[in-house]
Amino acid sequence: MEGSDDTVKVAVNIRPLITADLLNGFTNCVTVTPGEPQVQIGSHVFTYDHVYGSSAAPQSCRIFEECVKPLVDALFHGYNATVLAYGQTASGKTYTMGTNYLGETNASGIIPKVMEEIFEKVNKLRDKTEFLIRVTFIEIFKEEVFDLLDPQTHTAKSCPNRVPIQIRETALGGIILAGVSEPEVKSKKEMASFLARGSLNRAAASTHMNSQSSRSHAIFTICIEQKGTASLSQSNAGDDILISKLHLVDLAGSERAKRTGADGLRLKEGIHINKGLLSLGNVINALGDEKKRKEGAFVPYRDSKLTRVLQDSLGGNSKTVMIACISPADSNAEETINTLKYAYRARNIKNKAIINRDPVAAEMQRLRSQLEQMQGELHFASSGSAKLKEIQILQEKVSLLELKNEELLHQLNETDRKCCEFATEAQALMQAVEHELEVTVRVQELRSQYERQMQEWAAMSKEIARLKEETEMHQEKIMSDHPQTMSPSARSLRISALENMLAASSSTLVSMASQLSEAEEMERGLNSNGTWNQVQSLPEAKNMMNFLFNLASSSRYQLRDKEAECREKDMLISELKAKDVRHLEAQSGEHLSEVISSRNNETSYFKSMVSEANDGAKSRNDMEIINVDSDDSDFVACYPADEESDMVTTIKRTHKKNRKVTVEIINVG
Repeated sequence: MEGSDDTVKVAVNIRPLITADLLNGFTNCVTVTPGEPQVQIGSHVFTYDHVYGSSAAPQSCRIFEECVKPLVDALFHGYNATVLAYGQTASGKTYTMGTNYLGETNASGIIPKVMEEIFEKVNKLRDKTEFLIRVTFIEIFKEEVFDLLDPQTHTAKSCPNRVPIQIRETALGGIILAGVSEPEVKSKKEMASFLARGSLNRAAASTHMNSQSSRSHAIFTICIEQKGTASLSQSNAGDDILISKLHLVDLAGSERAKRTGADGLRLKEGIHINKGLLSLGNVINALGDEKKRKEGAFVPYRDSKLTRVLQDSLGGNSKTVMIACISPADSNAEETINTLKYAYRARNIKNKAIINRDPVAAEMQRLRSQLEQMQGELHFASSGSAKLKEIQILQEKVSLLELKNEELLHQLNETDRKCCEFATEAQALMQAVEHELEVTVRVQELRSQYERQMQEWAAMSKEIARLKEETEMHQEKIMSDHPQTMSPSARSLRISALENMLAASSSTLVSMASQLSEAEEMERGLNSNGTWNQVQSLPEAKNMMNFLFNLASSSRYQLRDKEAECREKDMLISELKAKDVRHLEAQSGEHLSEVISSRNNETSYFKSMVSEANDGAKSRNDMEIINVDSDDSDFVACYPADEESDMVTTIKRTHKKNRKVTVEIINVG
């Protein structure tokens, strides 16, 4: 789909062990999971889109059919495409890509099969589409871009002072190579000849690891312009020009100087190669990190000429397939793991491929369509008077419909305004009803509180009457037992204070009853007269609700004040009761102590009298104490008759009101 995100497809091609590996005793350390696109080396396991094993049979046909052919099909639909071979030196990149193709029959490699597929499609579509095919072939050698198809260039060695190609960027962000040769080709043979000439001009040298080691990155590009040949009367597709490019990239392999034995010029070349590949790895890391990509992290395309040229292929306007070429030899295990890691990260790169149309042709097509539309309108307007009259009738109908539409719109606006007013009034009435309901509820609360206050007032009256009665009883008892201990005036003052408090509470209850009566009267008026039905306007309802609200608020505040006063009076009465009880208990205790003391004194006195009487009787031998009770209240004495009156008189003098003494006199004369 045009403009949609398309991830980079990654395939792994494992070359078989070559003769040099076998002679050195190297073994296979790479395993392919059967039936799965999965590679395992040691403890590392990687999964890709395609994996081609290390069998001796060439894999280029399968790679082309499964990975590259869909890109060729997209090329004819106007999409850019890229095939990128990546891997260490001597891993089979050039062989897989077929960059050294010289026109042989049944040659292996991707590029020869791409040429064949392109011209087969061109021959099939030649009747409907006009094609223009051009090719370019460049190399990036020592961080400079050179044109391998330059007629003045034969080999890199014969022309060491070649002029490098400059990289330019278009206004839309595309990359172009200023001054590069773009010869037109019309057959597969002609295209193969340009590929062969450029391959001969490409820098190559021998190292310990590869006798024909590529010392530069090579990019062979096929550009196709296609234009439909249909006539203007049938279709306008003939003016739509599609321009698409297919980049076939054969990268130089990463090198380790210790293993390649490079020195001098070869060492410098290896440094530039590794620098370009390192920059490519950094770009892959930046584009492969989804979190950084969403945050708009910087992608270092400008760190090398290689990443600059491949900017569209990695994260840009292109459909891209990366072929990671690896060696299965255990001596290359470290480089193989690095290659697999880079390839695995590349799977996360997302490109956004679009159909590439010639902007000039697209603008011409738009102008031509606009011209045709205007010509049709002019032809319709000049076709005759009947059509003009029909147009006038239609215009009149349109005018009438517009007027009617305006009237309906006005009515709709008026209806909306009335609905808004009704909604406002309904909201106000709902608030008034809610206030009325609140007043009714408050009246019920006042009534219940008034009844509760009446019950409390009755209980207080009973309590005061009971306290009066108890006080009078205590007063009479204390007066009878100890007249001097009571204070009637203080008791009267306490009772008077309690009566005053009761009177105040009674007046409060009367006030509450009055308020309750007014609220009930208002409620009856609202219920019986249908007050809300008689309300003619919102101000009347507002005034009535304000009155009810003020009345309810006043009653609520007064009720709270009276409740507080009643609580204070209850506390005062409780304190007075406690004080009275404590005072009565104290007075009773004092009186009891006095009575006990007086009784003890009388007992001592009588004992002394009895002792004196016994002493006198013994001296005279004419009186005898017969009996004395254990509580010292009664005694019996015998004495002469002439002393009876004197003894009785003495006993009467000692007789107390609260002390009962029984004296039995026996005359023994």
